[in-house]
Amino acid sequence: MLRPATPDDLEAIEHLEEVCFHERRFRREHLSWILHHPGAFTLLDEERALRGALMALVEPDAVRILSVAVAPPFRRQGIGRALMEAGEAFGRARGSKLARLEVGVTNTAAIALYRRLGYRADGLLYAYYSWGEDAHQMTKALIDVPAPVPRP
Repeated sequence: MLRPATPDDLEAIEHLEEVCFHERRFRREHLSWILHHPGAFTLLDEERALRGALMALVEPDAVRILSVAVAPPFRRQGIGRALMEAGEAFGRARGSKLARLEVGVTNTAAIALYRRLGYRADGLLYAYYSWGEDAHQMTKALIDVPAPVPRP
């Protein structure tokens, strides 16, 4: 079941980050900032336990996906896809015309998921992460883009 997170979910989200990302995770202060920021949102997938979370920030004309985490026992069951689709819908409902994200070049599973969802790589961000890894910048249109009008 998907639901919006509240500040009361901070500890559970922090634990999910630890399980999913080990040393390369958001700090507690950053998670708290996301949970309290009026332009940010976090969606949780729960069924007796927290299975996954998506954190995002609504920017002018775009929803920026900050993090998608699915606990290891629940991966490859469609939870990441459901979280992404719900995040896109949330952004679209707030006027976002585009979804964007950054993903480490070595995160092949996430890159494959994002491509299946219609994201495309728009650029390479060199040494994007604090540990030096490069990232792909990926985007997806959230509104129908009209076909170009043929010229006579």
